[in-house]
Amino acid sequence: MADLSPTDTSVLAVDGATLVPGTLGATVTAGQSLYLDSSTGTYKLCDANDTAAIASLAGIAMTGGVSGQPVTVLTAGQYNPGGA
Repeated sequence: MADLSPTDTSVLAVDGATLVPGTLGATVTAGQSLYLDSSTGTYKLCDANDTAAIASLAGIAMTGGVSGQPVTVLTAGQYNPGGA
């Protein structure tokens, strides 16, 4: 089976999902997993193979952008990854 390839413009939260605003600390595409960097208060890309802090999933990016830009993060509930 092939990997899921999300389409960032099609990533959508399902009704009832919890969305929170935040600020990016890295370049992110909608649909990517994020962790909250406690030292900067910004969201960065989560990596399950890294340190415990970086591997702690905080949510899924519902919007994309570059460092310093606002982001909407899904922290609970379901979403459509918009992929094929």
